[in-house]
Amino acid sequence: MTTAFDFQHSPFDTLTPAEQQELAATLDILFYPAHTAILQPGDAVEHLHVMMKGAVEEEGGPNGTVYYSEHEVFDSRALVNGTAGMSLHAREDTLLWRIPRDIILDLTRRNPRFAAYFYEDVARRLAALAHQPYREEQPSLMLTRVNQTRYSAPCWLDHNATVMDAARTMKREHATSILVRGEKGTGIFTQSDLRNFVIDGLDPNTEPVEWHANYHLYTINETDYLHQAMLLMVRYTIQRLVVLRAGEICGILEQVDLLSSLANNPHSITGQIERASHVSELHAAAAAMQQLVSQLHGNGMKVTLIAALMSELRQKLLARLFTLLAPQDMLGHVCLLVLGSEGRGEQILRTDQDNALIIADGYQHPDLTAICQRFSEELIGMGYPPCPGGVMLNTPQWCRSTSSFRQQINAWTGDPSGENMMQLAIWIDARPVCGNSSLHAQLEQHLHRWLDGNAAFLARFAWPIELFEPPLTLFSRLVTDAGNDRQQLDLKKGGIFPIVHGIRSLALENGVSFSNTYERINALSGLPVLPPALAQDVSEALAFLQGLQLKSGLQQLAQKQPASNLIDPRELTTLERDLLKDALGVVKRFRQLLRHHFRLGAL
Repeated sequence: MTTAFDFQHSPFDTLTPAEQQELAATLDILFYPAHTAILQPGDAVEHLHVMMKGAVEEEGGPNGTVYYSEHEVFDSRALVNGTAGMSLHAREDTLLWRIPRDIILDLTRRNPRFAAYFYEDVARRLAALAHQPYREEQPSLMLTRVNQTRYSAPCWLDHNATVMDAARTMKREHATSILVRGEKGTGIFTQSDLRNFVIDGLDPNTEPVEWHANYHLYTINETDYLHQAMLLMVRYTIQRLVVLRAGEICGILEQVDLLSSLANNPHSITGQIERASHVSELHAAAAAMQQLVSQLHGNGMKVTLIAALMSELRQKLLARLFTLLAPQDMLGHVCLLVLGSEGRGEQILRTDQDNALIIADGYQHPDLTAICQRFSEELIGMGYPPCPGGVMLNTPQWCRSTSSFRQQINAWTGDPSGENMMQLAIWIDARPVCGNSSLHAQLEQHLHRWLDGNAAFLARFAWPIELFEPPLTLFSRLVTDAGNDRQQLDLKKGGIFPIVHGIRSLALENGVSFSNTYERINALSGLPVLPPALAQDVSEALAFLQGLQLKSGLQQLAQKQPASNLIDPRELTTLERDLLKDALGVVKRFRQLLRHHFRLGAL
């Protein structure tokens, strides 16, 4: 037995303390001189080997020659079968930990997560191991300050105002209270006061509101904590507090807003969005959405579920923003679209804007240009940067009439240049979020009528998957680019893009109407072009890569750095590196299928 074994590395980090102690009692250490054989094909496998020091080379496996180094596990799949299928030998003097096969198999029967490491099925392996709570410590929302949450701007009336004036102001501003500047100072008139006034049968057109206001204000400073606000509300049985900034009134904190901030769940954010009567109120909802992402990820929610949830919230946010800016009668003549990853419902962190507006033929409005410009500016204020390529509805190319978009689609499909294919790919992922969705449906029908059976064009459309090789060598080594003392690997170019664009190309060819990549995979699975087993592998590989992208992005944002697609594999856990190799191996297989299916080698 040795106490030097490190249980922090995969798959042993999935064991309970009792299971770790049980395994440690069975450990042996073996020494193999350089160039010594460890296992040969056909040998009985009675032990699991873990690298301690040195280097081991594997030959004859499905991935060609593979090298193992410190803390890595080898012959794990052969252990399940009981027979070696490849050759392993020491490249240099090597020390190995050796664990009996019986104890490993017994632990796999008792511990499903430990067992998942030994699965042959890549999809099962990724699904079982990739999505676990990260156990990040979340700061208590009760320690959030008042100025970090949503509260309403105050509505003011002077001492000459009547109760009817107050009622009309509350209705117009969707407010539950009015502040009054009266002879007694500053008072507050609430919905409860209005109810009591009606019950008393007084005349609202003649009664001054200052006579019925309450001049004992309960206040809180905007730098105080939310738990202090809750304590005041509970103590005095009140539903709102007047918020002070440097001694001056700056807002009203309602009980419903306090509870929503403390809950910070999707339902409360939805309520914030739906209740918003001013554009400024949507900014708080956007900030809450970002915080929700971090919480859900820290709790171990699968990235596909987080993406679906955030997509719904963000679409509600954009729809509400547009309806607050545009007159009601405009909505039947325009259709707001989200494009790219937002259209696919796969955007989680705030990234560049990708949106467009379809305008019904013949419709004009003098304020339309200003509304589109304000829409883009407000999104920038919420943390969504402008698209570097100008894919936003405040640019003429992405704000067009139905006929003009139809002509643009003809131009994209008539000249399959790289730029046109990129623009068309962005368009194909479009999803309507507000307005008259039939305008988008008309354009979709036009596009698919033109593409039906056009194999040459579809091949040109799929060709960009050739631009980026998966960063994985024949020897299962991760390929990185050195920069700023970091070994950088681009998750998007090397893994996510080939899957997303490859599935998009197959969906376009087969008339699949879904915009979400996972829904497209489900629709394509079982068709001759995509066998069910590969479809499942591709789906789980994409989920893992996007999960790794999200984890890295959240870490970068926590360090006040912009989120990017670059990661340093040395900063991953052993398990994450193993699963990354599995996922990139799936990407390679999928690219080979696409290359053969679309005959990309002939282009």
